[in-house]
Amino acid sequence: MKTISWLLLTCLPLGAVTLVKNGRSDHSICLAPDASPSERRAAEELQRFIAGMSGARLPLLDKCGGRGPFVRVGGGGAFGPEEYRLRTSGRDLLIEGGHLRGTMYGAYALLEKLGCRWFTVDVSRIPKLPTIEIGPLDETGKPAFEYREPYFTEAFDKDWAARNRTNGAFSKLDESTGGKVEYFPFVHSFESLIPPQQYFKDHPEYFSLIDGARRAEKTQLCLTNPDVLRLTVARVREWIAEHPTAKIISVSQNDWEGWCECDRCKRVEQEEGGQHSGPMLRFVNAVAAEIEKTNPDKLIDTLAYWYSENPPAKVRPRPNVRIRLCPIGVCVAHPYELCPRSTYFVKNLKAWSAITNQLYIWHYNTDFAHYLAPFPDFDELAADMPLYQRNGVVGVFLEGAYPPGGGSENGELRSYVMARLLWNPQTDVNRDIAEFVNAVYGRAAQPMREYLDLLQREVRLPPSGLGQHLWVHSIPSYSADFLPRAKAIFERALQAAEDSSVRRRVAKARLPLEYMEMTAARQYVIDGDLYSPRDLAKWKTRFSEFLASMRSFGITSIREGRTLEEDEKWAAAMTSYRLTWLENDKWRVAVAPELAGRVVRMTDRKIGRELLHVPWPGEALTPNTGGQVVQAYPDFPLRPWDVEWKSVSASPTEVVLEGVCTNGVKMERRIRLDGDWVRTEAWAENGGQDPLDVVLQTRAELEPADIDRAGVSYRATGGSEVNRLLIAPAELPNGSETLVNADVPDGEWHSVGVVNRFPRELAERTTVSWTPKNGPKVTLGVWSKKVKLAPGERVRVAADYRSE
Repeated sequence: MKTISWLLLTCLPLGAVTLVKNGRSDHSICLAPDASPSERRAAEELQRFIAGMSGARLPLLDKCGGRGPFVRVGGGGAFGPEEYRLRTSGRDLLIEGGHLRGTMYGAYALLEKLGCRWFTVDVSRIPKLPTIEIGPLDETGKPAFEYREPYFTEAFDKDWAARNRTNGAFSKLDESTGGKVEYFPFVHSFESLIPPQQYFKDHPEYFSLIDGARRAEKTQLCLTNPDVLRLTVARVREWIAEHPTAKIISVSQNDWEGWCECDRCKRVEQEEGGQHSGPMLRFVNAVAAEIEKTNPDKLIDTLAYWYSENPPAKVRPRPNVRIRLCPIGVCVAHPYELCPRSTYFVKNLKAWSAITNQLYIWHYNTDFAHYLAPFPDFDELAADMPLYQRNGVVGVFLEGAYPPGGGSENGELRSYVMARLLWNPQTDVNRDIAEFVNAVYGRAAQPMREYLDLLQREVRLPPSGLGQHLWVHSIPSYSADFLPRAKAIFERALQAAEDSSVRRRVAKARLPLEYMEMTAARQYVIDGDLYSPRDLAKWKTRFSEFLASMRSFGITSIREGRTLEEDEKWAAAMTSYRLTWLENDKWRVAVAPELAGRVVRMTDRKIGRELLHVPWPGEALTPNTGGQVVQAYPDFPLRPWDVEWKSVSASPTEVVLEGVCTNGVKMERRIRLDGDWVRTEAWAENGGQDPLDVVLQTRAELEPADIDRAGVSYRATGGSEVNRLLIAPAELPNGSETLVNADVPDGEWHSVGVVNRFPRELAERTTVSWTPKNGPKVTLGVWSKKVKLAPGERVRVAADYRSE
């Protein structure tokens, strides 16, 4: 006989409840008179799973009256909306809690104690227990966080979400499950609050002042404009009326830069310690104060994200404001407190938690450019969810892969582990993974766990691992033996699988390895005068076959914002590029005219060093990234115009390119070797009939030997000397800086062993950017003056390079 108890099975204390004995029960399940829809669901789920475990189907009664014994569902004292109490009383078992979801969560907590698990939509563990004994029991429970959202397609199913006790906005929870935490809109709402297409023509003052001009494109709002506040409050009230079940209204920045630089906004920033979050939070607080007057039950949500991630010096969030802190720049492989790349975020987390007890987190849990890439973040998750709890975080959104069909790397396992951590950050993640793997992979569980451990060792900190960092937009350079070892493990797993269902799960879990191979095989390499993946035709055939395999699993996307059909067109358009070579005693330079006029290699022959960053195959936009380029823009720093380049003349030491932008702007570009220098210059000419604003940027992405030691040095036009490291201790490890006016270098600056010289009289500004993320690089950019070109007029920019 198989029996379960909270104490020793061999010594059942007085007061224990024998719910089922040898497959029979004299208990009934009864509902409190005021039972909510979720409490009725709780009773039905108890009936279903107790029958599944023991074979005994307990009668379900609409009220508790007459002779027992009973499993009483609902009622009791005052509870929070998600709080519950489990207790035995005589022969009765009482499940009490908050009407919203608390009682239902109590029922699932009881079933978990009995060994039930709901790993995926299709795979559960419902143990066979002919006899079920409970107690004595008196315990309460509630979730660690008020808002719990694993944002993976695999976590959206209503039953899975309810049983794993998540309550996120994107799950399919409904009234029967006590609803969910609803947002409207979810995020990045400035453009919807005050649409530029509706307001900019008559009221440009509503939008950000950037570089001395108001903008309708890639802009934010002027947060100190009283009309912007008035219109925002009115729009939020409209949203509340249109979406009455939404608890949280998002008043948050658009997903780009473009903060306002007007005098009023800058003054607020200065008052708030120079932080962009100062105007943001003052504005959001003002909105929240007005909304509280008419809708005291609603919350206003905003982001501490990107340029607004650092907290302000003075202003504090109102009680009806939720701050969502977004650690977009961290390494997601290692516990934040142990990783130097994430030190800056721990500082921000503690600073925000010191000024609000209503902090939410937007946590990143996938490679957005490569949903299928291996993503070993389980150690980090296990460490940092408790970190959040210790620092007073009350809600967590875990952003993963969300397209229809799901299918991201370990999406089911990741969703399950996240749900466990969201409810209880102290859960034993290793145990949770083991239970999942054993249930989902059956006889193949041992090799599948071996694979997960192998993957985690790639990033685990020394001495137990190789210590690689992991980011959310590119694939790490895994160790040389990882892929062959992993493939061998999957072969053993396939052989061990006991049936077709398990084999299919193993085959799906193996897709990330195939994706890694596919991605590595599209690395652009130089072969004589060609810049191309090796055997491009073979790769296209293989990629098409891989897409068919993904479709067989219902997968519809392998990167954020793009469908498989779009990837299919992208792959079909991949091509080889003819190179033009420039050579002298010092340099060997490769130019790909048809690849955006790009210099793809700049090799110093005397010291045997490549100056330019060579893109990794996993980098976004490959091959249209890296190297040295020039681009034309309508303004700083908007999207450049697309341009088609061609070579019009070439000699051993010089090539001349011509191009035409989509709007008719004519381009000319010259790359020339001159002793120790590689000299580049470019012109843009207005080829249209009307005046046109044009600015040129020329830039080089450089390859640092050691990004942590990479710096920049120069004499500013104003006379000051600058010599500093780019990555500062306890600061965001990647970043950019734009220099204008007297801060612009006086015609020359130095970084990572490269001298970049330019005519100061042509330069309006310069930018330096840096990143340690896979394929670390430092980028030096020089901008021309922004000019309004009459038809036929030109603007010029130039930049020269040499090794130090």
